[in-house]
Formats: sequence, structure tokens, C-alpha cells
Amino acid sequence: MAMRTTGWLAAFTLIGSLFSLNTLADGALFGLFNPLGLYIGAGVGQSNIGYTQFDDTGDSFRHRGSEPLGWNAVIGLRPIPFLGAEAEYIDFGNTSLGGRSIYSTTSDPQGALFGENHDRAATVSAVGYLPLPIPWMEPFAKLGWGEIWDHQHYEAAVVNGAAIFPPFTQSTHSNGVAYGGGIQFHFSQLAVRVQYEVISSSRSFGERDDPGLLSVGLNWTF
Repeated sequence: MAMRTTGWLAAFTLIGSLFSLNTLADGALFGLFNPLGLYIGAGVGQSNIGYTQFDDTGDSFRHRGSEPLGWNAVIGLRPIPFLGAEAEYIDFGNTSLGGRSIYSTTSDPQGALFGENHDRAATVSAVGYLPLPIPWMEPFAKLGWGEIWDHQHYEAAVVNGAAIFPPFTQSTHSNGVAYGGGIQFHFSQLAVRVQYEVISSSRSFGERDDPGLLSVGLNWTF
């Protein structure tokens, strides 16, 4: 935990230092002179959250992946045309949890589990841009590190018609490699970005598929 906290503090300190350098160079952070290529952006799209099992003691409950509405916000630097860096917040949205035991059948349901889930994450990534003869169209790829905050509320677990535990809430943290890519279209200082990004991680309670977000967004370069 201490190492993760130190890593995040170092990343944000670096970004803050770069902002200060830009301010000193130009006299105003939001002036026309922007040598570090500072930009901000946001997007919205469809998340992909799939839980392969609900418990940490066995493989009793499963359900299919869900696709709620998600969004992201980003602040980035692009000091050279083909390379930059981004810090991003991703909200993967709310999804309902509901599954039937893999030992159940349609005629003889042995168990069911119901609840809600909300995933959020923060990432820091390097971004590489592929130069094309068409200057306003830029494919890109990103690679970095992310941390996920997972909040779950379970209404009930029922086995053979009886509740085996009361409703409860739990929050877990996990981290792993963040990666993705897409394409963006430039119109002066405005860019339209289409991207897909994933965070590869495992939960401390049960197992999970890697959450992802397919989004369309706008970036503004100062």
C-alpha cells in the first residue's frame, strides 16, 4: 500500500512540476505558448465489466459480463509530436450483480446471488502517436499503470430457498497494467478521440475479468 501511495504522489508531483515549468516559461499557464502540449479531455461510452465468480472459497456462483455506461476525464502532456503522457480517471459505471450457481438447473435452482457493483479507476500512462501523411488523423497506443476501486453491495444469497447471509457491502482495491489505443482527429486545438482501454487486475475477493471502456471524447490543447 505504501509503495502504491508513493508512486501516485510521485506521478502527480511530476505533473505539477511540469505545469510550473510551463507557467514560468510563458508567464501564464493558459496562454498561447504551450511548449509541453498541455491538454484536457473527457469522454463517454460503454464499459465492459465481467465477474467470473462471486466468492473466494469456490466456484459456486457465476454470471455473464455487464456493459453499463461509463465515462473518463484526462489531463495530458505532449511535448513532442509522437510521445506524451496522461493521468486519467475512469468511472466504469454501475451494474447489477445476479447469478445462479453453476450447480443449479432450470428445474432445480440450488442458489442465487443478487446485488450491485460500481468500479472506478485512476491511471498514469505513456502515449505513443503514429505519424500519418494525413496530419489531422492520429492513431495512438497507451501503456501504463492503474488502480481500481471496486464497491459492491449484495442484497442476498439464497441457497435452496434459504438466505445464507444477510445483505452486506464491501470495497476492494486492485492494481495492474493499463493499456489501450484508438484514433483521434484534430481540428485546430480541438481533437475528437475514439479509444478502447483496459486495466488488467485481479480482485482480493473472488476473481474478475479485466474492466474496459470503449469511449468517444473531446480533448482541448491549450
